Amino acid sequence: MITRVIGVALALTAVAGTTGCGSDHKDARKAAAAKTAAAAPNLRGEIVFRRFLDDAHSHGALFLMNADGTHIRRITHPPAAAVDSLNGPPSVTPDATAVVFDRSTPNAAGIFRIRIGGDREHEIPAPAGVPGDGWPTLSPDGTRIAVARAWGQQDEFADLKTGLYVLSVNGARWRRVADFGYRADVGGATWSPDGKTIVFSAHNNGPGKPAEGSALFAVGADGRGLHRLTSWETAQQISGPAFSPDGKTILFRLKPAGQDFGGDYWTVRSDGTSRRRLTHFGPGHTTASAMWSPDGSMIVFADSGMGGNDDLYVMRADGGGVRRLTRTAQWESAAAWLRP
Repeated sequence: MITRVIGVALALTAVAGTTGCGSDHKDARKAAAAKTAAAAPNLRGEIVFRRFLDDAHSHGALFLMNADGTHIRRITHPPAAAVDSLNGPPSVTPDATAVVFDRSTPNAAGIFRIRIGGDREHEIPAPAGVPGDGWPTLSPDGTRIAVARAWGQQDEFADLKTGLYVLSVNGARWRRVADFGYRADVGGATWSPDGKTIVFSAHNNGPGKPAEGSALFAVGADGRGLHRLTSWETAQQISGPAFSPDGKTILFRLKPAGQDFGGDYWTVRSDGTSRRRLTHFGPGHTTASAMWSPDGSMIVFADSGMGGNDDLYVMRADGGGVRRLTRTAQWESAAAWLRP
């Protein structure tokens, strides 16, 4: 009905027009076309992402596609019962020729590196006695990796000790830059573009106060100056921070407490002020991690798709212009945008 009403209105306008209206219509069409072109997303480069290969989400590999969703191809082949990038998007090297990612099995997790072409895969050595890895994130110069780690014996709440580590890219040297012990789970990390600061999420466990509170923290890459960047969230949980390419803002997701998926995307200035909501998705959405495009104009994210599984989408940096990239039966998320 809406289409029909618009058509009738256009017809009446044509009848009521005077001589020269054809030129006016041409100008209007040109203006509309220019507006559409300006609003169209600039989908250049490639996107790497994780696709679950079974319904139980116990097996998953990394795939690569053009930024417009075409030419999807597989680049990793983990063993059965292993998932690549289970805990967050892969991290792209500065020259965009390789990615670093976590590979999780039922008993342990490790950090791996592979070239975009799917060759030269190898595991990066981890410190002895610290078996659990998640969200490995390369520094802007590609020489260091920030990673959340878990270790030790379970406490009375069945939690492990957690902290944020910085490793050399070959795993030879490492430093613990934030230690939360049993108080909180350390989540995803992101480097400032100058490589001096790391921002990460933390979610309080049994002894942590406030109970179930989560917030963004910042620490120097040398381990100095640890401080809370945002206020505590208790009704929702902060997840997946990502510095914008210009270093001015940090993208993150506020997800429902106790859930891995869902919620909306927000930004906050690098000093923790001026929080801004980008999306207003309903409770039926199963949003997941999100990352910036290399020029900061777009965001790639995962949300509800075919058959109840997630597909990949892009939107403008202001949260508008949402466009769907994939339509597959498998769950796809944990996406990162490579440079063109």
